[in-house]
Amino acid sequence: MIRQTKKLFLGLFSLAAVFVIAGCGQNQASDQNANNAQQAQSKQEQKDPNNIAGEWESVYEIDSLQKAFFIKGMKSYTYAKFIEAFKDFKMKLSVDGTNAKLSYQYDSKNFAKAFYEISKDKKKMTEDAFVSRYINGQTEFVQNFKKYKASMDTSTGIYSYEATGTIDEKAKTVTFDEGLMILDSFPLTTADKDHRFDPVTYNYEVKDGFLIIYADMKTKDNLPVHFELTFKRVPSAEKK
Repeated sequence: MIRQTKKLFLGLFSLAAVFVIAGCGQNQASDQNANNAQQAQSKQEQKDPNNIAGEWESVYEIDSLQKAFFIKGMKSYTYAKFIEAFKDFKMKLSVDGTNAKLSYQYDSKNFAKAFYEISKDKKKMTEDAFVSRYINGQTEFVQNFKKYKASMDTSTGIYSYEATGTIDEKAKTVTFDEGLMILDSFPLTTADKDHRFDPVTYNYEVKDGFLIIYADMKTKDNLPVHFELTFKRVPSAEKK
């Protein structure tokens, strides 16, 4: 009886060991497949540096904002205040086939406080009241977007923006359905208010590992304006 029990135990132990080894083999195979996929994507990116498919994150945001600020005709003090408010500003860009999606989330309280410092209303209301009025105003503004996802969380002041566009690889352009805009104050277009939400076509190029989206326009006074956004690719490993 003892011998039979011992044989049964050894048999079950051997069977369990087989399942464990098989499971480890499957995990290793799965990890290897994931690594192979990442390496394949990395090789594809190196092989075709002009390929813009994938995930991107903005860089040199202050330089980009400076170009948008230009057409507002701001004084140096105003410009300095606003730049400080955007020091943590980031954008994300996702390209899948011919579809592009640009998005960002931003604590608009930072901008509202900077705006308060140069506002004429500073003599009439407190900073908290001004910030609250600004945030509530954004909830009305985002309703102007018909194709984009834009919203304001009034409890936190977080402004969320998601723009959609179409890539033309042959022409090296991307057309955003309702243009591009930072909050309600800085559109990346010189169009007047009646056409601020019209589609806008930007050029793009991939250079030294960076994706640059840009457009050259003129103001109503015939002054040249150069809009430019710069992105770096998010590595495959980082996306995982």
